[in-house]
Amino acid sequence: MAFSDKQYGFIKGRSTMLLLLTILDDWTSQLDVGKQIDVIYTDFEKAFDLIKFPTMHQLVNCLHIDSMTLIQCLQDFLCSRKQRVRINGFFSQ
Repeated sequence: MAFSDKQYGFIKGRSTMLLLLTILDDWTSQLDVGKQIDVIYTDFEKAFDLIKFPTMHQLVNCLHIDSMTLIQCLQDFLCSRKQRVRINGFFSQ
């Protein structure tokens, strides 16, 4: 399976610490040449339990975000993921 070059967490040798360092380096370079940095932080924990699709669709439209780009981002984030839980040293299937 090929991962995006933007994927850092849960990949051997590509930690979230490396992500933070990469972002800091990129932002510093951009600011040095006078560019603006815009950041959107997302926390998907229980996101789909808390907001209804029509509400999210209205918000996306109000913010002038391309809905197809957002849908593709969410699809990339949610699809083909494997998860497991560890409880008392034992992992789920």
